[in-house]
Amino acid sequence: MSWDLRSPHIGNSRPRVLCVDDEPVILQILRRLLEVQGFEPVTCGDPLAAIVLFDESPFDVVITDIHMPGMDGMALTRALHERQPDLPVVVVTGHGTVDTAIQALREGASGMLIKPFTGEELLGELRRALSSSQMRYEALQYRYMSPVLDSIALTLSTAIEARNLETGEHCRQLGILSERMASVLGLDERQQMTIRIGGYLHDIGKIGIADAVLLKPGPLTDTEMAEMRRHSEIGAAILEVYEAMSDIAQIVRHHHERWDGRGYPNALAGLSIPLGGRIIAVADAFSAMTSDRIYRAALPLDVAWAELSANSGTQFDPESVAVFRQVVNEDGTLRTLAPTVERHLESDVPVAMVVGGSVQSRLPMLDPSPTQPAQ
Repeated sequence: MSWDLRSPHIGNSRPRVLCVDDEPVILQILRRLLEVQGFEPVTCGDPLAAIVLFDESPFDVVITDIHMPGMDGMALTRALHERQPDLPVVVVTGHGTVDTAIQALREGASGMLIKPFTGEELLGELRRALSSSQMRYEALQYRYMSPVLDSIALTLSTAIEARNLETGEHCRQLGILSERMASVLGLDERQQMTIRIGGYLHDIGKIGIADAVLLKPGPLTDTEMAEMRRHSEIGAAILEVYEAMSDIAQIVRHHHERWDGRGYPNALAGLSIPLGGRIIAVADAFSAMTSDRIYRAALPLDVAWAELSANSGTQFDPESVAVFRQVVNEDGTLRTLAPTVERHLESDVPVAMVVGGSVQSRLPMLDPSPTQPAQ
């Protein structure tokens, strides 16, 4: 059985509601209530005819009576879910019992109305059903989109690394690390994926920085630093073209903001900085400090940890620093997370997880050490 990826409600069109009841008076009431509230109701007094209507054109939600001749509402719900498993269905009954409610839920009903019901009760059930359907749709859409976005992001990050003459795989590894931080924070699957890809693409804007600045082996002048700092806005502008990457673009734009408001490009402070940006800022800084650069050698791990602690609450979000310590050991290796989290990460991330080995081989990034102004 395939899962329909059609959005439950697209654009500004009115949500379409199929109303099925063998009582004409109930259908008239439903039609009037729904039309006034901006829905597009289609009424039908025969469940078998309703299936034909459903096959001819899509609906966002179905309201059906339970007790009807020929086919009851439970059987109709089963028949419709065979066609569209994620379809929200609200069942209506004049004999509401616990057993009836349990049976309706087992058949996949999204909600239940007891006759007689008020217009407010009707609208409340419809809104809950549509909201639940939309969340299921978005979760499934991201599940299908994740490998596609990952592939695009990894391809772009390879281009960044090649141009920046780094040793490779830095952005990919930062994506994995930031996702692990997001999982420790208990963020949902969609948020974890967004932050992971934000890690892959955090420096995509450097593709628009002149080689004379990007590859300069020594300290940057003030003018060159201003040019380098444009990379976060350039990267966001590249990603904002694609609607599916709008949240990722915000992470890319703000991953150089500071907790105290002294960062760039918008001098955001505290919780106004997107969470993904705050997470990546910590991982990025640690990675930069512990990686070799053409103008300096990698800093010792104890120095890098001390820098994170010293700048927690000023440059870095304190919670993100604390979470980073839950994800990375003192020796720079990845900590093993709870078994359920590890299984999810290993199955969801379409790149190899590497545990152990030197921090230089797993966590190096593209930005310079925080010991000079962040680029």
